[in-house]
Amino acid sequence: MQRIFEILDNLWIDYKNYEHKPVSSCNEAKWIDVPGKRVKSLLLRNKKASNFYMVILPDYKQLDVNKVRYFFDDTKLSFVSTEKMKELINLTPWNVSPYALLNNKEKNIKVAFDIELKTEKVWFHPLRNDNTIVSCMDDVEKFLVFLWFEYNYLEL
Repeated sequence: MQRIFEILDNLWIDYKNYEHKPVSSCNEAKWIDVPGKRVKSLLLRNKKASNFYMVILPDYKQLDVNKVRYFFDDTKLSFVSTEKMKELINLTPWNVSPYALLNNKEKNIKVAFDIELKTEKVWFHPLRNDNTIVSCMDDVEKFLVFLWFEYNYLEL
């Protein structure tokens, strides 16, 4: 987690970190008093588990995986297993966020944000579900560029 704060500081990214009780779902996070838009980050794979996607959307939206599949011109998509998630980003399901891409040395995860988030302040866990970082999407984009990850905005 400290490495993330160092990167954010070195990139002159304006953020605020909030400590709170651990949360394991968007439902549990509703009680957290943090400014900005609550989101969910999902890690998906194609049928052959040869392509991986991190999809981020507002927590109240239902993901239409076909929109992601169509955009990336891929086969049927499903959630990665906990074991594969550990291998890809060294985390468990309730800790997934763009900050977890720091652990993806292979750079084999494509990132897609819901277009609705483009101009928002959003919150993500910094590798732990007992902290939440709030920053503007522009700054999240800077972080991804620093890590050499491409990203797209989609109508999800």
